[in-house]
Amino acid sequence: MSKRLDTSKRKRDKLYVIYDGTCNLCLTSVRRLKELRSNAILRFVSIQSLEDSYEEIPGIDSVSHERLMSKIHVIEQNGHIYAGADGIIRILRTVRGFAWLALFYRVPGMRGVADVLYRFIATKRYDWFGKTDESCENGACNLPRRN
Repeated sequence: MSKRLDTSKRKRDKLYVIYDGTCNLCLTSVRRLKELRSNAILRFVSIQSLEDSYEEIPGIDSVSHERLMSKIHVIEQNGHIYAGADGIIRILRTVRGFAWLALFYRVPGMRGVADVLYRFIATKRYDWFGKTDESCENGACNLPRRN
């Protein structure tokens, strides 16, 4: 007789996703990630509202504000921190249909390429995608442009 795992009782990972809430690219990415079906509990926290959640996020005190602003950070409940491209891959590993990217990421040289690409886009994100007011984090202040 085979035993099946009862997935309804399996403990789900909880990941804290720390992102720049003034970055239009970051806000759009977070909205898209929220639409995906993750097998983890994803808690999205903007850097600008971090003080409200500071106590509950393990290991956050070891990351400077400057480092947080430079790239996305994904923090596991045990305090392990993934940053930049590593953070994106950590999230995608939990999303049905995207876990295969984690395997692709393990190909020799891919991590380095992904990190360089991530850092390049991160440094240009405001120039290319713009910035929003901190009070507009949820996208409520985005108005269509007039021609």
